Amino acid sequence: MDRLDDMVAERVQHVLAKRGIGLNDLVKHVDIPAAVLKRRLVADSSFTLCELARIAAFAGCRTAELIPGMGEK
Repeated sequence: MDRLDDMVAERVQHVLAKRGIGLNDLVKHVDIPAAVLKRRLVADSSFTLCELARIAAFAGCRTAELIPGMGEK
């Protein structure tokens, strides 16, 4: 499961960087405490599907793009 956490965190970081979304903006809009979000982004803990959906909505992408194996065709 650790590898999956790493891959999800990497995808989230990539999407955020690509769209120029900083941690402070993300915290304000997705209702995830900064300390929790920081742990998730370095894969010290797992994102929930609900958290990924909120991040995707704010970033303007599909939730599936943040989940390995789901966004590819």
